[in-house]
Amino acid sequence: MRNEPLHAYSLHQRAFQDKRSIYYLLTKEHGVLHGIAKKGIPQFAPLTLFATGKKSLKTLQQVNIATTVPSLVGQQQYAALYVNEITLKLLPVEDSVPIIYEQYNQTMCHLQQPLDLQQLKLVLRRYEYVLFNELGFAIDLEFDSEQLAIDAKANYRFAADRGWVRIDEESGDSNDHLSQHVETLTGDQIIVMRSGIDEQSLDSWSLVHRQLVDHLFDYQPLQSRILWQQFHRYQ
Repeated sequence: MRNEPLHAYSLHQRAFQDKRSIYYLLTKEHGVLHGIAKKGIPQFAPLTLFATGKKSLKTLQQVNIATTVPSLVGQQQYAALYVNEITLKLLPVEDSVPIIYEQYNQTMCHLQQPLDLQQLKLVLRRYEYVLFNELGFAIDLEFDSEQLAIDAKANYRFAADRGWVRIDEESGDSNDHLSQHVETLTGDQIIVMRSGIDEQSLDSWSLVHRQLVDHLFDYQPLQSRILWQQFHRYQ
């Protein structure tokens, strides 16, 4: 690309030289993009810029804040850091993801508003939902791991690599030893999830998404999650 205009958000940065940094951007036009620019580009604000370069590391110029937004503080800031971390680590480089970009933009707008913890979780779950679906990790809410219809009266655990695993409580399913140590959902709760992410289904979606994130990151701790836990521990 040569002097190509882009719309972007800064997901992360690291020091490069005295006056410049390497930036990891989410762009509307090319998805995740890596580039070098002067220090001082803010996070969580919509940007316009120009990018040049044939290699993976672009030169970024004329970087401007497209719209002035309030600074994120408290739990909103930690939530935004979490969104940035999973976005950067899960998306391929220079692969256009317009739907994810639009959802990211909406998420940042929501995080700039006063939110209680319940509202904040709804914002995060909805972003995760779009991110996972666009990356091919959509969760089947119709059938279990054996391709049988979800039974409203049965109990299930979610396995990220298999889907919904039915737990036979009456026989004490000895073949599924993990079922004794993993949180479960009823078929009724799974069926409610089909209506989308709302206050009624929020806890169920939080359980499932947490397990999917852990699986996708090979059960390695997320830095943003550690910061989130520390923030709430000292409140």
